[in-house]
Amino acid sequence: MVPARTLALAVGATLGVVLAAPPVQAAPDGSNTNRWRTHLGAELGSWVRQTPWPRLAGGVTGSRDHFGFIGLRRLQLHTGLGRGFRDRFVAGLRLDYEISRGIQRSLDPGAEARAITVSAMPYLTVMFDDKNVVRPYVSVHAGLGGGLLTILDPSPLDRPERSSSLLFPVAGLDLGAHAFVSPNVSLDGTVTVDHRWEYLRGTTPSTVPEGTAQFRAEAGHGSFNRRFVASIGLAVSRWF
Repeated sequence: MVPARTLALAVGATLGVVLAAPPVQAAPDGSNTNRWRTHLGAELGSWVRQTPWPRLAGGVTGSRDHFGFIGLRRLQLHTGLGRGFRDRFVAGLRLDYEISRGIQRSLDPGAEARAITVSAMPYLTVMFDDKNVVRPYVSVHAGLGGGLLTILDPSPLDRPERSSSLLFPVAGLDLGAHAFVSPNVSLDGTVTVDHRWEYLRGTTPSTVPEGTAQFRAEAGHGSFNRRFVASIGLAVSRWF
C-alpha cells in the first residue's frame, strides 16, 4: 500500500504542475475566449431597404432605399454581455440603439420622419479558429425591439406633428473576426445582415391620414413595414 504521505506529495506535485501550466485554450499571446465578454460598437456604413408590409390594395407600393455612413442621418450603436465556453463559442445578450432622420417609413410618405429605436437580442457566436490572434466567426442573433417615430415640425421647440410607436421582431447574421490587440482586448470587424418586421400604431393626433385608419391608436399595432439592412461595423471587446 502506498504511504499516505507519499500519496499526498504526489497529488500535490500533480496539482502544482496543472495549475502552473498555461491553459490549453490560450493563444500564443495568452488570450482565450472562455471568459466574459463585453463589447461596444457602431455601424460604419449601411444599406437600408424598406417595403410596405403587407401590400394593401390601393396602398403605398414599391421599396425605399438608403445608403448611409456613421453620423450622417443615421447612427446605430450596439453593446452587450456574453460568456465564452468550449474555446469556440460565445453566448450572450446584445442591445442595439438607433436614431435616424428621414430614413424610416412613416404614415406620411413625403414627410421628414425621425425614429428612435432600441432592441434586445440574444446571440450565439461560433469561432472558426480558437488559437490565433485573429479569430474569424459567424454569429446569429434574434429578438424584439421598439421605438418612437415622429414627423418633424418646423417649430424651434421641435414638437412633432404626428407620432407613432413601433414594435418589431428582428433577426440577423454577422460574419466577422476578433483581432486580439492584447490578451484582454479585441477589435471586432463585422459584416451584418438584419431583417425586421415592423408593427406601427399611430398615437397623435387622433386623426390619421386618409387610407391609414388601421393604424389609429385604438386599433393597436398593425403590420406596416419590412426592413432589410446590410452593414459593416466595428466594435471593441473586453474579455475578463
